[in-house]
Amino acid sequence: MKKKLMMMILAFTLCLTSVFAVNMQVNAEEMDKEISYESLLTEDALVGYTQSQTRGVYLSSGTSIINDAGGGKIGAGGSTTAAIKCKVSVNVVVERKVGSSWVRVTSWTATKTSALVVSTGKTISVASGYYYRVRCNHAAASDGSSSYTGALWM
Repeated sequence: MKKKLMMMILAFTLCLTSVFAVNMQVNAEEMDKEISYESLLTEDALVGYTQSQTRGVYLSSGTSIINDAGGGKIGAGGSTTAAIKCKVSVNVVVERKVGSSWVRVTSWTATKTSALVVSTGKTISVASGYYYRVRCNHAAASDGSSSYTGALWM
């Protein structure tokens, strides 16, 4: 049953990816509008996954993602998958490397009650000449984990 559900989610994600990846451009007035997490899944995206050893019975997996959306913008987002229906959330943190430290640029949280999956994504204007990454904190009921992407030069 779990394998069948995961295959259905994967098929749905791939369908949405092909539909949304065609037009990633966002007008300036739409900058803070949330976009579909699946639209960020392109060949050029950097993806991070939760550690293979998540703790507890509720949290199944988590993913963070970043990509170059063009024109000084990045696409950033994350997704959390639960093993059983419960309160599921993902906190997305966009960070910029300044010197040897990662500094928070922006963050947001998406939460669903009695759900298996929650995902969120946004397009954000960023300054050029820096590395950026996305770090996500994933939670399902009382279980938690984190993931982060590799660094993307802008």
